Amino acid sequence: MKTVSGKENIRQNLPDILSDESRFSLGTPRSVYFPQTVRDVVDVAGESSRKSVPLTIIGARTGITGGCVPVDDCIAVCFSDMNRILRVERKGDRLTLTCQPGVTLRGIADFLEAPGQIPYPVEGSEHLKPGTRFYPPDPTEMTAQLGGTVATNASGARSYHFGPTRAHIEALALVLASGDTLTLRRGEHPSIGGVFSMTTDRGASLSIAAPRYQSPSIKNASGYYSKNGMDLIDLFIGSEGTLGIYTEISIRLCETPRLVAGLSFFPGLGQSFAFADFLREKRAIAAIEYFDESALAFVRTHPSGEGDIPAFPAGKPCAVYWEYIETPEATFETMIDKWETALALSGSSLDATWSGFDAKEILFLRSFRHRVPEAVNTAVALYKRTCPSIRKISTDSAFRRNHFLSAMEFYVSQARSAGLEYALFGHLGDFHLHLNLLPHNADELDRALAVYEKVMDLAIECKGTVSAEHGIGKLKKAYLVKMYGEEAVAEMMRVKSDLDPQWLLNPGTLFTR
Repeated sequence: MKTVSGKENIRQNLPDILSDESRFSLGTPRSVYFPQTVRDVVDVAGESSRKSVPLTIIGARTGITGGCVPVDDCIAVCFSDMNRILRVERKGDRLTLTCQPGVTLRGIADFLEAPGQIPYPVEGSEHLKPGTRFYPPDPTEMTAQLGGTVATNASGARSYHFGPTRAHIEALALVLASGDTLTLRRGEHPSIGGVFSMTTDRGASLSIAAPRYQSPSIKNASGYYSKNGMDLIDLFIGSEGTLGIYTEISIRLCETPRLVAGLSFFPGLGQSFAFADFLREKRAIAAIEYFDESALAFVRTHPSGEGDIPAFPAGKPCAVYWEYIETPEATFETMIDKWETALALSGSSLDATWSGFDAKEILFLRSFRHRVPEAVNTAVALYKRTCPSIRKISTDSAFRRNHFLSAMEFYVSQARSAGLEYALFGHLGDFHLHLNLLPHNADELDRALAVYEKVMDLAIECKGTVSAEHGIGKLKKAYLVKMYGEEAVAEMMRVKSDLDPQWLLNPGTLFTR
């Protein structure tokens, strides 16, 4: 396998692996490995275990919490060369797709659109008809690697209807910190008497006590998953590379829905949220996304992506993006009167809506949805040229419904009172918006961090989550303790110790130890 050794050599030739989209960095590995096979991963884990050298797992670095950022003098393993789709399997009407962890979400989407165009054979691809199946989790970054999205239980706009990554994982093949390999299939490893039992591929028996704390019932990607009656596979999903290294991932595919999409514009936050309430009453809604006036203005002043953006409707500075799933019995045409009434009650109309009835129009609307975070990241990179120490400060908290509106009003008031450039947007259906604070200098960075502290404290006080989709990584460890309490985090650390006694995997992620 390809290997790059020597810190100076790595800094010169692989500088991008030292940080993620947060622009946070820590140290330089002593060596970087690019495995192509499971055997390669076993060898790297074995070296880490024998030499007691920490091992950092690196994907596409699209995360924003530093989870894949290497600590100094570790071994790093990058999965860009383990990027193949392996097989398609059919069981009745269910199709699963098994991939190596380095395949990107874009690679999966392209394969499902045109299975015959992939430049290598995929076992069972005859089961797929082009364009008939899709993989629902849709984080903003389609360049994200599948392994990274499983590690954080990533979600996206359509997770409102289809659920986060966890809901679509059928099986995982892993390499443990010891170098042993383990295969987990959903439903095969329930907790019995509060204990998970498993057998490695070479026949070794392992048992760990199931955590006793309960993960929150709202959208959450904070810490290890724990629910009564959970399956062992769910403990590894969202574990941020601290419990094992994925080598194969089997995902469930869904039938491709027929969608109608729209971007409706509103006079303000309250009217936008009122229309979202109407949408939540409809079971056939795939996505509900929000952009406040700061986000829409940001797209205008910091352009990114291809193509011109039409003029926004006058007097309506906020917008809600929505997707409706059509069926033969309930086309969007049968719903138009209800939509028009709901829009009118919220200060909008179909005339103040950009519609998407065909694939090209929907693609434009979805690309507009992605332009906002792209514009934010572009601006941060620009600002860092004059002040290298700054970085984007972005919230990832989800709230319970009864606290959501007041929390978002608090977000905006804090950003404005601190005199900071900001953009508020995100997953309105899941009560989960991102407040992106964009400092221009060191003083503004301090003010942004102070605002961030306040809004995180609010999320914890309201029994929300400190991370709903991006994970804890290395930047939010203190908030994990505040959210769960020391006793629950101690349980997480016990699980970590049971599976990784030397604490070698992804050092510095999740825990302060």
